[in-house]
Amino acid sequence: MTEPIRIAVFASGTGSNAIALLEASQRLVPAVEIPLLICDQPQAPILQKLAPFPTAPVLVERTAGRSAQEAAILQHLTCQRVDWIFLAGYMRLLSPDFVQQWQRLHGGAAQIVNVHPSLLPAYRGLHAVEQAVAAGEREIGVTIHTVDAGMDTGRIIAQDVIERAPGETAEQLMPRVHRLEHQLYPRFLRQVALGEVPTQRLHEVDRC
Repeated sequence: MTEPIRIAVFASGTGSNAIALLEASQRLVPAVEIPLLICDQPQAPILQKLAPFPTAPVLVERTAGRSAQEAAILQHLTCQRVDWIFLAGYMRLLSPDFVQQWQRLHGGAAQIVNVHPSLLPAYRGLHAVEQAVAAGEREIGVTIHTVDAGMDTGRIIAQDVIERAPGETAEQLMPRVHRLEHQLYPRFLRQVALGEVPTQRLHEVDRC
């Protein structure tokens, strides 16, 4: 029997995208499983929402500095033999060194993905919806992309859009943007689970 594809979700806040992924993963068993959720904020609401899921919360705070934090994260991921990382509101850029190490462990594959509330390459970074509204955009989008050393600069995997009504503010748009994210991200997870997106398995490392 083929081993399940193992995924880690990274989140820092309320975790609505994380919950959408966890719920979707329950419908994809045994093809995929999410054994752990990495969080860097001890007060993050997502940490209180994991009880219904077979997913262990792993709190790795920033206090020790980036290098130590990322080394600890990598240890957790390799111990759990994680194949993919799905960023879901994780509010810290992964360092180029971490991204490169992850690719080396997976045969060079870019198996870190993120969801971003804009039609990349437009409006990278924080406050993307506010930026789009300020620019007068009529279409507001969501992008799934691979993660590289830059901010929202990875390869675009999937996009979808909603139409902005005349005068609709960023605050008014956000619930619809979130709903779109909650559709698009689990759809990509399903493609991974079904093998429509190839997975490079974690290369052998020391067992924990």
